[in-house]
Amino acid sequence: MNEDNLTLYRKYRPKTFKEFVNQEVVKRTLQNSILLNKVSHAYLFAGPKGTGKTSMARLFAKTINCLKPQIKNEEIEPCNKCQNCLDFNSLKAVDLIEIDAASNRGIEEMRELREAVKFMPVKSKYKVYIIDEAQMLTKEAFNALLKTLEEPPNYIVFILATTEVEKIPATILSRVQRFDFRKLRPIEIAQKLEEIQKLENIKIEKPAITLISQLANGSIRDAQSILSQLIAFSFDDLITLKEVEQILGAINFENLKPFLYSLANNDLEKSLSFINEIQEKGYQLYEVLRFSLSLLEKILILSLNKNYQEELINEFSQEEVSTLEELANIFDSRKLKLLIKEFLIILPQIKKAFIPTLPIEMAIIEVLTKD
Repeated sequence: MNEDNLTLYRKYRPKTFKEFVNQEVVKRTLQNSILLNKVSHAYLFAGPKGTGKTSMARLFAKTINCLKPQIKNEEIEPCNKCQNCLDFNSLKAVDLIEIDAASNRGIEEMRELREAVKFMPVKSKYKVYIIDEAQMLTKEAFNALLKTLEEPPNYIVFILATTEVEKIPATILSRVQRFDFRKLRPIEIAQKLEEIQKLENIKIEKPAITLISQLANGSIRDAQSILSQLIAFSFDDLITLKEVEQILGAINFENLKPFLYSLANNDLEKSLSFINEIQEKGYQLYEVLRFSLSLLEKILILSLNKNYQEELINEFSQEEVSTLEELANIFDSRKLKLLIKEFLIILPQIKKAFIPTLPIEMAIIEVLTKD
């Protein structure tokens, strides 16, 4: 097995802004700041895991230090040929310092950082500090960092990345430029996987790509990791939908339809039977429930806004959208909301439940037997 296949998310980390999957507002604003020579001393990249925060931070750091940046159609890109770009691509750049706040979260580390920023860059225009999982810093560490952010040298750029922006103190937020990264749509993830499929000469069924894109839950990194796992464990030249389901214990839209209809029709017996049958077949109940929740949310929105179908076309086939519309018409709105609420409560419990089916069964009974 080609070792690169096992680390696709590293191999296909974007080297240019153009290669980046969506995040268009973030890309354009950062490019403009470089073109206008208005690079800020501190940024905050906020958003769900796997949406490209660290990749964008590295790309931005590389571009502002590129010796021969390429400018075309009012867009700037790193050349990826100069020594600075090569060093940044290989993560050997001495002027790029990455700090994992989860393991370097104390005041001593921030004091050391305050001393380190006094030294000029060795080879580059800017010395860039990327602080990942910034929300993990202690209160004392944030206070120490704040002093550095208040009067940084003009050659220093800080980029804080976080999945929990609400945990970042207001004093820090007031001194950074904030960029919000959004989850990717399954269609955007699928397009990227299809590109990788061609480049790696991998044969994979289109329905299998669709399922992987849905399982990734908006994270391009997770999608690439799933594909790497499938390549490693696949026994055939062709990765099929059935193989994806078997290896990952996941379930596709078609197989989940009977469950959704039984819930919509308030059929307690069929709903409970489905959960037990699906576990016996080897599906992961956590993934089944998570995907069910995702679809129930879309059914709820459809029941409130018929125009939402236009957005769903980018994620589902026309037949699947028609199914969701039909379910929106069948479901009792009150019970639909209760199901979503109960499923959200029990989802974290599934993986550690002594009897995994029990929390789901109890939730279904609670909602479907309610008058």
